[in-house]
Amino acid sequence: MKDFKTIDDFDVRGKRVLIRVDLNVPMTSGEVADAIRIER
Repeated sequence: MKDFKTIDDFDVRGKRVLIRVDLNVPMTSGEVADAIRIER
């Protein structure tokens, strides 16, 4: 599996940071049905 970088991997002190995430997870009745993709 590909290693994902985290915000800790970058020097962002004193910088404005915009983080975009695509939480493409299955939903059931407005609740996350399977959170495995966002728990990694």
